[in-house]
Amino acid sequence: MVSLELEKAYDTVWFHGLLYKLITLKLPNYLIFILRAFLVGRSFTVHLNDATSIPKNIPSGLPQGAVLSATLLAIYISNMPHPPNTQLALYADDTPILMQSWRTDTIARRLTHATTMLHRYFNKWKLHVNINKTEAILFTKRHPAIPCPLQFQHTAIPCSPHIRYLGLMLDSKLLFTKHFHSVTHKATGTFLKIFPLLAHDSTLSPHNKLTLHKLLIRAVLTYAPPVWSNTSSTNYRQLQTLQSKCLRVIGNFPRRTPNTHLHTTLNLEPIHEFIDRLDGKIFP
Repeated sequence: MVSLELEKAYDTVWFHGLLYKLITLKLPNYLIFILRAFLVGRSFTVHLNDATSIPKNIPSGLPQGAVLSATLLAIYISNMPHPPNTQLALYADDTPILMQSWRTDTIARRLTHATTMLHRYFNKWKLHVNINKTEAILFTKRHPAIPCPLQFQHTAIPCSPHIRYLGLMLDSKLLFTKHFHSVTHKATGTFLKIFPLLAHDSTLSPHNKLTLHKLLIRAVLTYAPPVWSNTSSTNYRQLQTLQSKCLRVIGNFPRRTPNTHLHTTLNLEPIHEFIDRLDGKIFP
């Protein structure tokens, strides 16, 4: 997989190119006029202490934070070419390209061709790829993993042992060990910050304490479970250990209280059961 990240994607959207694509999609004229008024004619000024610059026109880009901006960006890149023998996993400004083969030279050749094709498309529509954030990863169980020599814009793409995509840390063997280490570290930091609200001398009710746990800690631990739900029991234990620690604090239980008693008393599912229930909704 090669992960291409568009540099300042929202700020570099070409107004006239976007309007052209809206016209080719046969949107009603009144909508196109409304969107044109939304995009064109904006300006900005810079304030520093008591000084104010003269207004400058904004030649391109979508308004940051606007509800329409994400949809308009999706429309703008909707006609991105699909290189042969590859898959695109587009989400906003992230553009991963995936290709599979048992020959690494075939993977490198086809991915290089794919990145060249996309580079021509980006140049045509005035988009830029951040070379410094472009990475590649080879998913394989071979020992050792064979590096993949890839090029993009005459620049070598480093082949990393792990890569981050949409908040998930993907490693070359898809064991997700690095991901679980990252989320438990983040959740532990959150737990320490809200510890005064969860401790026995807190004025919050147990129900409100559990709500904080579900929103701020369990939500981090169980992010994107359909992707990694078949991971090892060791990784599950890592998540469960942190949840049990939080429940002991919330219920003011002794240190060696069994996990079954913690979850039964506080009416909360263990991590594994919670993930199985979520998976059942997606994979019936």
